[in-house]
Amino acid sequence: MKDFAIVYDLDQTILPASAVPEDTFFPIYDAIRAANNGQVPDDELEKALKKIRTVSMDVIVKEHNFSPEMEEAAKQAFLNNDYEFSLTPFEDYSVLKHIPGKRFLVTSGIPKIQQAKFDCLFKEGDFTEIYVDNIYDENRLGKKKIFEKIAHDNDLIPDLVWIVGDNPDSEITAGNELGMKTVQIIRPGIEQSDKASYVISSFFELNDLVTKWRASLKFKA
Repeated sequence: MKDFAIVYDLDQTILPASAVPEDTFFPIYDAIRAANNGQVPDDELEKALKKIRTVSMDVIVKEHNFSPEMEEAAKQAFLNNDYEFSLTPFEDYSVLKHIPGKRFLVTSGIPKIQQAKFDCLFKEGDFTEIYVDNIYDENRLGKKKIFEKIAHDNDLIPDLVWIVGDNPDSEITAGNELGMKTVQIIRPGIEQSDKASYVISSFFELNDLVTKWRASLKFKA
């Protein structure tokens, strides 16, 4: 039997959203406030801004009816800031490196910020490949197409690709639509969904799950 792959999300899966200092986003907050011009009531706007640490900007724009000017102000603020982090992943991250299978990372966001996280967190060889689903790319693939690319490029059938992440409406839904096994990891503040094939609370549980699955299929290393 061929080897299989596990595709991991980053934020709220490997890295706590709270690990990124809030002052990182102060220039973005200021730019959006300045461009608001009454489009979004102040109280709702402040609620929206608080989500920026945990929710992709494109989702926030839609949910809170940002104007094109607000969206562009956010984009320029994100792209024109510099980022350098000192971050600590969830304490079970080290377990991930011992779980069998090829490892891929797929994360949505702004490449400049995500790359600063990668530089801080990862070493060469931690992942087979890393993909950023760039929310500002005119030819954005989205996670579903990236998952398809990973399967195609590695000659994997859908059942041999596992998707691990926290968001039922993003990576979990995309994986389900492709017939892949999906695993929701419940980190602090994350609500359990019934969309995933499996639900875990740590990479220790993921390791056990994968080990038992491989044994049941007499998977060859």
